[in-house]
Amino acid sequence: MNKKLFILILLAILLTGGGVAEFFYQSLSKRPAHTETLVNKGNIQNTIELSGKIVPENSANLGFEKNGKIIKIDHQIGDFVKMGDFLASTNADDLQAQLDQAEALTKSSEDILDQYKELLKVQKAKLGSLKKTKTANSSDKKAQRAQISASDAQIDAQEEQVTASLSNIENIKSQLKKTIIEAPFDGIIARQDIKVGEIAGAGTPIITLVSQNSFKIESFTSLLEISRLKIGDLAQITLDNNPEKILNAKITSLDPIETDINNVSNYKITLIFVDSVSDLRSGISANIKFRF
Repeated sequence: MNKKLFILILLAILLTGGGVAEFFYQSLSKRPAHTETLVNKGNIQNTIELSGKIVPENSANLGFEKNGKIIKIDHQIGDFVKMGDFLASTNADDLQAQLDQAEALTKSSEDILDQYKELLKVQKAKLGSLKKTKTANSSDKKAQRAQISASDAQIDAQEEQVTASLSNIENIKSQLKKTIIEAPFDGIIARQDIKVGEIAGAGTPIITLVSQNSFKIESFTSLLEISRLKIGDLAQITLDNNPEKILNAKITSLDPIETDINNVSNYKITLIFVDSVSDLRSGISANIKFRF
């Protein structure tokens, strides 16, 4: 290649490179140093939706603590009872006879104790008289003090016997209580599976008592969901018998121990209504929604 041709090619390359450099320089100079993008956080609603049921706030399955033959039933299904009202009893003739005997023995023991105490008063008074009598000798006083000591010992022994008799009475009364069912709270008898003359087994529920106008909601949820809930959380409730009306309720308890439902661990939650609600019945389905 001759020298003249080489110089022309070199000049062409320099001119072309400069143009390209100028193009990139101009492009970059027109671009901003950085780009800012404003992102608005949306109103994302986080909810938990559960199904539950209306149940009486108080409910008790009642039975006898010992076997026995039913001799008396005072109420029927649907009856309203007050706390402490008698509901049913089994035969307790043997226990009643034991109680009568124990009370008679206790009365006798208490009478003997009273006699010992009266005797002690007399003996102490006699000792006081001897101390005031100048002619009384020391042997008489000593003998009187010995009688007083013996009476004190008799009184102590008799008091122990009376205490034991009273304890026996309380034990028999405790056994008698096991033959009687009383209402533990105000409510309505919802179930009664026994008749007079039948034998009631120990620990077998025969009467179900439920609160009358006081209800709560029970539901079950997973470990993941219950970890997001706490006592006092509010929920919106709709009931199947009035799905258009939205009610409010709050959590009153969260079971710390799981309940196995179809081989799956669930946790029971309990809610009470914040609003005044009428026409509630046990067993109504409830739809529960928590919003966070």
